[in-house]
Amino acid sequence: MGEATDKASVAGFVEEVLDGSGWELSRVKRRSSRLEPPDSYWTLFDIAINKDEEERRLRLVAKGALNPAAWERLSSQLVVHGGEDRRCDPIGGLGYPKLFPESKHAYWFYPFDPAMPGLSEAADPVRMARLLVGLDGDNTSDILSVARRLEIERVRYMPEISAILRYRLDSPAAPVDIYGKVQPGNRGLRTNRIVNALWQASKNHPGYLKLPRQLGFVDHLGLLLEERVPGLPVSGHRANTEFRHLGHAAAEALAVIHESKIEVDAVINIEHELARLDRVAEQFTYVLPTGHFLLTDLIAHMRDRLRKTQMEEILPTHGDLKYDQFIHHNGEFTLIDFDYFAMAETSYDLGKFCAYTVPSTPRDWRESVAAEETRASFIQRYMELRPGATLQRFAVYEALQLALRAMAAMWSQSSGWERVAETFLVMAFERLKTRLPG
Repeated sequence: MGEATDKASVAGFVEEVLDGSGWELSRVKRRSSRLEPPDSYWTLFDIAINKDEEERRLRLVAKGALNPAAWERLSSQLVVHGGEDRRCDPIGGLGYPKLFPESKHAYWFYPFDPAMPGLSEAADPVRMARLLVGLDGDNTSDILSVARRLEIERVRYMPEISAILRYRLDSPAAPVDIYGKVQPGNRGLRTNRIVNALWQASKNHPGYLKLPRQLGFVDHLGLLLEERVPGLPVSGHRANTEFRHLGHAAAEALAVIHESKIEVDAVINIEHELARLDRVAEQFTYVLPTGHFLLTDLIAHMRDRLRKTQMEEILPTHGDLKYDQFIHHNGEFTLIDFDYFAMAETSYDLGKFCAYTVPSTPRDWRESVAAEETRASFIQRYMELRPGATLQRFAVYEALQLALRAMAAMWSQSSGWERVAETFLVMAFERLKTRLPG
C-alpha cells in the first residue's frame, strides 16, 4: 500500500493523465495522510503542473483498502458515484476515479468526491454564478460574464469529510465575499438551524458569544453558505497574545451554549466514547504496541472513575471546542464550526478545550506554561459564570480527549508520531489523577 500511494507512483499516474494535453508535471507534494487500521489508508497530494508560463495546482487523493472487504466497499462506492468508463480529466473536465484492483487502491482529483457529489458543482464558477447572483438559465451571456469575475478559492479539503470554499465577486451590483462548506448529506442544514437558534440565545448575553451569520443552505449541493468572518483562526502558538486571551472568551461562549436550552437529536455518550477507545486500542496493536498497553490501562482507570461518580447534567454543547475553532480580530473572538453540536455532559467540551491547549511539540518551556495558564483561565471563568455546574467527571473527559489526540497522531503517520502519541497517553493518566484547578 505504501508503494501504491507514494510520490513516485502518484507522479507516474499524473504524467499518464497529462499525456498529450501540453501540461507537464512540475511537483508532487504530500499534504496529509490518514491511517484507519485495519481497513483503509489515504493520502492527499498537492500537484503542481505547468504549460508555457501558466501554472495550476491540483489536489489528488490516493486511497487504498487494507483488506478485501474494505476494497469491495471502496470500489463499489467509487463506481456508483464516478462510473467505470468516465475519463479522469482534471484539466478540461473532472478528475473521476481510477481504480487499481490488483493493489486495492484508487486515485481521484478534487473536486470529485464519492461522499460529496455536489462538490464539483459548488466549485464550478458558471453554476455558482447563477446561484449566487440569482440569474436564470436564459441569461447565458450574463451568467458567463459573472462567472469570469467570480473567484472560487479552495480553503480546505478533507476527502469524504468536508470542503470549505471562499467565493469572491468584485462587482458594484452584486458584491460577494462569503464562505461555503460542502458536507455529506444534510449536515449543513442541521448546522444552519443550530447557529440560527444560537443567535437568539446570544441576545440574552450580549458580547459573550460571537457567531458567523448563516446565509442559507443549498440542498442539492449539500452546501452551507455563511458570511465571511474578518480575522484569522487562533494559531497553535501558545505564547501568542490571542491564545493567552482565548481561555476567557471560550469560557463565555461555552457558558452561553450551555444555557441556550437548544435540544438536538445527537447525544454524546461517555460509554460510547470509551467503546471507541477500545477499538483504537486494537488499532494501536498494528503500529505501536506500547500505545496499545498504555491506552488499555487508561481505559480501565477511566471506567473505574466513572463508576465512582454520578452522571453530570446533559446540556447542548459545541462538540468540537478547540482553539482553532475561534477567529480573532481586534481583540474579539468568533466561534465557528458547529457540525458536531450535540447534547452531552457538562464537562465534555470543557475537557476537550483543555486537552487541546496542550501543544503536541512545544518549541520551548514558554509554550507549555502559556498552555497551562490558558487552561486555568478557561476553567476559572466558566466556573464564575456557572458556579453550580456539575463537573465531577471533568478529569475523565479531559483524559478522553488526550487519548483521542493520541489516536489522531497515529492516524496521521507524520514523522515522530509515536512519541507524540505516547506523550498524550501519559499526560491523560496525569490529568485523570489531578484535581480540577480553581
